[in-house]
Amino acid sequence: MMMLALLALCVLAAIVMAFVGTRGLLNQVPIDDRDYQDPLPVGLKMIWPLVSAATHVVGPRLKSGDLEKSHRTLQAAGQDYLVTPEELAGLRVVASILMVLFFLMVLVLLKMVTPGSFMLCVLLGAPLGWLYPSLWLSERRKSRRKHVIRDLPIFLDFITMSVEAGLNITGAIEQAVMKGPKGPLSQEFSRMLRDLRAGLPRSEALKRLADRMDIAQISSFTSALIQADRVGASLGETLRAQAMQRREERFLQAEKLALEAPVKMMAPLVMFFFPLIFIVLIYFLYLKAKQDGIL
Repeated sequence: MMMLALLALCVLAAIVMAFVGTRGLLNQVPIDDRDYQDPLPVGLKMIWPLVSAATHVVGPRLKSGDLEKSHRTLQAAGQDYLVTPEELAGLRVVASILMVLFFLMVLVLLKMVTPGSFMLCVLLGAPLGWLYPSLWLSERRKSRRKHVIRDLPIFLDFITMSVEAGLNITGAIEQAVMKGPKGPLSQEFSRMLRDLRAGLPRSEALKRLADRMDIAQISSFTSALIQADRVGASLGETLRAQAMQRREERFLQAEKLALEAPVKMMAPLVMFFFPLIFIVLIYFLYLKAKQDGIL
């Protein structure tokens, strides 16, 4: 009895010490200034104090190469105004801890807490939590790429018509941003225009656009513009050729997806639809056999 009381007292003391330590760490974290960043999603906002604390601890220990790699990943996913590379590392740490705690909570509910199961929770939960931000960024990048490929021919048409009407390329992009569909491509063109207004050369602004987005179609478009600008070729013809090529690529992609649809539908049909049909048929065959006296 005394041992149980002592063990309970030790657990309570550990919880109190962890609470006090976490509170002291949160008090040391400087207040986050997010006036010039995108608003946080609801789920991320709930755990943001923990992310800020983890960033305060982990951020100064990160290597410059890792930070540059994370920055490029965030740019390609369009989330570089949402979190910084240091905050992404803090988010990985918090996600790992939360995933381990989630697995432990499941074990407690199932009453299966043992040293072996605890180690299994740590070995499974920590890597899954660490990888979750990467999976989230990968999904955001795929969605962003799909929207860019869809909207690019429309923007190229606007830019081509504006250039052929007498505007320079900067004015044509401004008109495309004003008249074109809103989305990631419009945001990136607006960002490029801000770089031009800040005094950056056009070729450098186009290179930065291609590096940020890391999409083959955008890289081809910017390379064609830079080359046409360098040799003095007609921008109207170059842009029209780019618009036709991008529209043809979008049509071929849609045709490819349409041809892949029957193959992708085969697995759900075999797993869910066909078994139900067989069950219904077997039931009526059973009734018929029973009425005929076979069974």
